[in-house]
Amino acid sequence: MIVLWAAAMYLAQNKKNYWIAAVPATFMSAVSATYFVMAPECLGLIPGLTDNAAVGYPVGIVVAIAFLALFLSKVKKAA
Repeated sequence: MIVLWAAAMYLAQNKKNYWIAAVPATFMSAVSATYFVMAPECLGLIPGLTDNAAVGYPVGIVVAIAFLALFLSKVKKAA
């Protein structure tokens, strides 16, 4: 995920098609955040969050949207 975000920023700075890395980076951000919330070795130790898709999936989506918004704001600012 981090390498994809770095590659997307590199492509944006060099005025290339950065979407080829930004879209997978957004997806992987959602996957990573969802795993962090639901995994038993992370926040999944909290009794109410163990295997709780009703919390994990929305958190992953919100984090992915936030990362994409932050990325797009930095790209716009750099341009």
